[in-house]
Amino acid sequence: MAGNIAKKLSTPVALSYLVFMFIMTHLPKQTVPRTLASANDKLLHALAFLVLGFVLSFAMQVRARHNGWYAYAIPTFVFGFLYAWFDELTQPLVGRHYDLMDLAVDGLGLVMGILLFEGVRRLLARVLRIEELQ
Repeated sequence: MAGNIAKKLSTPVALSYLVFMFIMTHLPKQTVPRTLASANDKLLHALAFLVLGFVLSFAMQVRARHNGWYAYAIPTFVFGFLYAWFDELTQPLVGRHYDLMDLAVDGLGLVMGILLFEGVRRLLARVLRIEELQ
């Protein structure tokens, strides 16, 4: 039962997280909450994309069905990195700036999220009873 719910929610959760990220990265600088504005920008990028790498890996793996790690890891990284690039390209429209270092950190965060998912994938398969994660 939990597995069916998790499988059905994996894509909406990943898409909702993408929308949330887009909104947060496109807030004009003057409207960014103080706690976020004072935080380390690169750390926030790495954490945000770590979560994205994890939720996208989960969503893609339950659809890949036993095709090995490359069936979700490669599409997750490619999609996530293209999103990061699009995100950086569109930020100047709201008074923020394009930063290649942010893009590099986003890629690093994606890799960390994919590796985290791979590290817990079999445990999630047993706990949630999702055969596609085996």
